[in-house]
Amino acid sequence: MESESSHSNYPKPNKLIIGIIVAIILFCCVISVCLIGVGFLVFNYSSSISPQPINHKPDAFVDISINPDDCVVSRGEVQGSSEVTSLTWVITDKNGYAVLERNAENEFQYRYFQSGTFYVHIKAWFNGAYHQISDQVVIQCK
Repeated sequence: MESESSHSNYPKPNKLIIGIIVAIILFCCVISVCLIGVGFLVFNYSSSISPQPINHKPDAFVDISINPDDCVVSRGEVQGSSEVTSLTWVITDKNGYAVLERNAENEFQYRYFQSGTFYVHIKAWFNGAYHQISDQVVIQCK
């Protein structure tokens, strides 16, 4: 009988407390699942509303040509439906390294100052990046 009296000394668990603990745990699980779901919805919505990818090419073009002395380059007006900004002359050497980048916004002719063979094109800012918007021409400066 000694064993019966030793078991009676332990307190019996209260069913109400156990029920409350289980309810709190279930409530926390439901809230966590809801928060994760809302996070995915917000992420998917925000990634779907971006207007254009950053590498979207502009619908813009500038004609450039070489003047008779082979070292002066001329450009026309920007054509196309995309609004571009920051027109820039880009002069590269025969290895493709840019040796000069110069504002071309209000400059319709440019003469490079160094002798040699160089490549020229125009780039412009559009949708978060620079894009080449002209053909490339070769100049022979003396």
